[in-house]
Amino acid sequence: MNTGTGPSETRQRNSWKRWLGLLIIVSLLAANRYRILLGVGSFLITEDELVHADAVYVLGGAPRERGARGAELVQQGHAGIMVCTGSNIPGILEGEGLMLTEAELSRRSALRAGLDSARIRPLVAGTSTWEEAALIRDDARVHGYDTILIVSTEFHLRRVGRVFAKQVRDTPIEVRTISAAGLNYDPKRWWTSEEGLLMVNNEYVKLIYYWITY
Repeated sequence: MNTGTGPSETRQRNSWKRWLGLLIIVSLLAANRYRILLGVGSFLITEDELVHADAVYVLGGAPRERGARGAELVQQGHAGIMVCTGSNIPGILEGEGLMLTEAELSRRSALRAGLDSARIRPLVAGTSTWEEAALIRDDARVHGYDTILIVSTEFHLRRVGRVFAKQVRDTPIEVRTISAAGLNYDPKRWWTSEEGLLMVNNEYVKLIYYWITY
């Protein structure tokens, strides 16, 4: 009399084991989803310690928050001048015939924040983080800066830090990356807003692109 388990019963048992394992994994992910999502965002935020610098460079894009943050740093005495970069013109403005570069928009944001125009210098150049980093490196050399602060949106900092590390590798220039808080999302709950979702998703895509390209 054969009391062993047949092939059909073995397959069924293995199937149940797989489903049980999958259920356990899904349950663990669901139970820890907040920590996981928070970690996904936090990985991108690598802000440096704030020090006194020769200049604050505000990268192009998100001019309201970056321009205001740059102005704040100068007003607090962390640097003597703010330099605005970026030659891109936002499409929504170009469509209205307003040919305002990112550098100009950041400058205006800093003025609204109360920074004296004499302490703002536009550097209307650069269409990408890589280009801006090279231009800032050269500008810092020309002006004899040895320590500079780079202001960008918090989720950009890991990529920005890596790009600048490569661009200033053979120079004595010290770079510190400083965050400008996003206005339309909470970085600790980025997945609850469309802008936060887009920001984090796009930044991981750019991280991969920059890793492959540069």
